[in-house]
Amino acid sequence: MRIRTVIFLLAFSILVGALAYIMIYLYVPQEFPGMRHGMGAQINIWIPVVIVPVTFMIGLLAYLFIFPDIEQKPSTETTLPREQRSLEAVLRVLKDDEKKVVELLMNAGGKMLQRDISRKTGFTRVKTHRILYRLSTRGIVTAKKYYNTYQIALADWLL
Repeated sequence: MRIRTVIFLLAFSILVGALAYIMIYLYVPQEFPGMRHGMGAQINIWIPVVIVPVTFMIGLLAYLFIFPDIEQKPSTETTLPREQRSLEAVLRVLKDDEKKVVELLMNAGGKMLQRDISRKTGFTRVKTHRILYRLSTRGIVTAKKYYNTYQIALADWLL
């Protein structure tokens, strides 16, 4: 990749030099006082055709020498699906009781009844209600009325 870039830049500088030569040939007078016939443009040809590309390449090589390729380190992140990464991020910021409820929901497929959550975690009904209220205000779970209890589901962005 880097070699292609250098070759491209060299070709570009030669093209610029050729355009400069055409400009000099068209716009510089052909005759100067005291010169032989037709030598006006030929005297100035070495400036765009040789000096410009050579100076450009010296600068480019100095840049490449001073700033060598920065190698990309292999990614230390695991290539988990987006859903698992978002779940891990959520679990990092939750309290222990909230983590317990979210993990229970994940193991149950994302949906459970509130009374089953209370029964499986060993929390009281009030404590379970408070935990689920905190989770629902953060948008982590949703609650839907289901007879005399609620059906708790993990948010869609976590599934």
